[in-house]
Amino acid sequence: AATLPIRMRAHEENALAVAHFLEDHPRVRRVIYPGLPSHPQHDLARRQMQNFSGMLTFQVDNGEALAGRMVRALQVIHYAVSLGHHRSLIFWMDTPGMMKTSFRLEGEPLASYKAYAGEGIFRMSVGLEDPDDLCADLNRVLG
Repeated sequence: AATLPIRMRAHEENALAVAHFLEDHPRVRRVIYPGLPSHPQHDLARRQMQNFSGMLTFQVDNGEALAGRMVRALQVIHYAVSLGHHRSLIFWMDTPGMMKTSFRLEGEPLASYKAYAGEGIFRMSVGLEDPDDLCADLNRVLG
C-alpha cells in the first residue's frame, strides 16, 4: 500500500499518453477516457477525481478481427480478460456477447448501449510500462 500513490500516478500518466495516441490514430473511431478533454464529462471528472486512473475504452471498425491480431502480435501489452494489474492488459468486449452473457438488454436500453459500444469495445488497463512502448505496440497491431 505504501507505493499505491506512486503507482496510481504512473497508471494515470501512461493512460493519458495512450489515450492521446489512440485518439490521434486514424483507425480508432473513439476513445473513452475521462482524462481527455473530448470526454463528454471531462469537466465533471476534473472536479470529482484526483486521478483519472489507468482504465480506458476505445472503438475501431472490425474490432473482432483486431482482437485476433492482438492475441498473436502484441508484445508489450497482454491480451487478457482480467484488468487492473501492473502490466498493461486489453480485452475485446463484443456487444452481442455482452448482451447474451451479462446485460440482456432490449428495446431502448439496448439501442443506447449500441450507440455507446457499437459492435464492441476494447477495454484497456494501462500498466506501468513505458508509454512509448505501449503506443508502439498498439500502433503495430492497428496498422
